[in-house]
Amino acid sequence: MNLTKRQLDILEASLEIINEGGIQSLTIKNIAKKVGISEPAIYRHFESKTKILLNILDYFIVNNKRMIQQNLSKNNSIKEVIGNLFDNFINTFIQYPNLISVIFSEEIFRNDPVFKEKSNQIFKENYFLINNIIKKGQQTGEIDASLNPDTVVTIIMGSIRLCIKRWQMLNFQFDLKESGQQLKETILKILLK
Repeated sequence: MNLTKRQLDILEASLEIINEGGIQSLTIKNIAKKVGISEPAIYRHFESKTKILLNILDYFIVNNKRMIQQNLSKNNSIKEVIGNLFDNFINTFIQYPNLISVIFSEEIFRNDPVFKEKSNQIFKENYFLINNIIKKGQQTGEIDASLNPDTVVTIIMGSIRLCIKRWQMLNFQFDLKESGQQLKETILKILLK
């Protein structure tokens, strides 16, 4: 995914607008004002508001997938891979807290087939990647083989999501990095032999 600096500026401005006023406040007019360019200039970079939102989701998918694959290709231990997975999710949302409103917005997009498909893609890819990590850990003996991989994925994905959403709902009033670290250590204690 190759984005220009201006496209990244537009995506970041869009995230800020969503975070400040909700998805309904995301308009081309508001994006142009936030970025400091004209409305027609926005359309030179993205053909529609829908394309902007889809690019935000794609950006998340690509970065997440790349991080997981890099960890696996380095032959890191499963403990390191899972730890890095937690750290990446938490650090991504610390860096881009406005991303929470888009990534965890399935309800908003449930009647839009394009967004519904993109949300499903994110879920399936994360589920598949984490499931494979768990299975690999069971094969290497690092993770208890008696644990059901599907259940473990649900615990990991659900706990990360809840931690991040709680941070957002409490107006970012606690240290997400510290909370994420405690969550990661607890999950690892449960999983690892």
